Amino acid sequence: MDPVVVLIVLFVFVGALMQRTTGMGFALVAGPFLVVLLEPVPGVVLVNFCGVVSSSIVMARTFREIRWPRVWVLAVGALLGTVPGALLTTVMPGWAVHVFIGLLIVAALSASLLGSRYAPPIEPTTARTATAGFFSGFMSGSAGVGGPAVSVYAIMTRWDQRSFAATLQPYFIIAGIGAIAAKILFDGAHAVPQLEIGIWAAIIAALVLGQVAGEFLSRVMPVHIARIIMIALAFGGGILTLVIGLTELAGR
Repeated sequence: MDPVVVLIVLFVFVGALMQRTTGMGFALVAGPFLVVLLEPVPGVVLVNFCGVVSSSIVMARTFREIRWPRVWVLAVGALLGTVPGALLTTVMPGWAVHVFIGLLIVAALSASLLGSRYAPPIEPTTARTATAGFFSGFMSGSAGVGGPAVSVYAIMTRWDQRSFAATLQPYFIIAGIGAIAAKILFDGAHAVPQLEIGIWAAIIAALVLGQVAGEFLSRVMPVHIARIIMIALAFGGGILTLVIGLTELAGR
């Protein structure tokens, strides 16, 4: 089997595993690597597609704890944000997309970590919730990574982790579908990853197996340890994507 295909399936599996153990993290972990392994725009579309499937599986287990009013407000903001996000990376050259995504991931993770230490508490008003959704949607549409923006919002509003993780799942489904639609709107069929049916089947299988493995791992590994692993992988992927983009620029 093509080594690239093996790596794609592997990172999909790891991303799904992190999604199940922490409630988020598929795009953060798998996204940078999929964008590097594929062309930037199809890579982002694949990240969004896998994120939708992964969140659908998680949502089946967390349905009762979802706070639907916040889902709809976040989703409206996200759908507005996906349009400029998708348009931006569609018109940028490949090296610039890699640099942009790498910087965005590193900056977003840094903001999330700093927010957990220094962010003052705020009230979760409708305007603030929609604004968080907008920035999350922009990041999802441009880089396939919408988690950090809503994570900062959750930290600042002191949102209970269990409820937050459950509410993220339908939100990620809506935002992911919106991001895919925006990419196809601006880039047509070229936005869709050109993969054989067997590879698509392997990706779906990796998503399911990752969720199953994550279910087991969540019982034996503390959530804070899983988050540390997720953040380390995400930082590594973001830096790798940035370096590859700068290398492509230097070689022009």
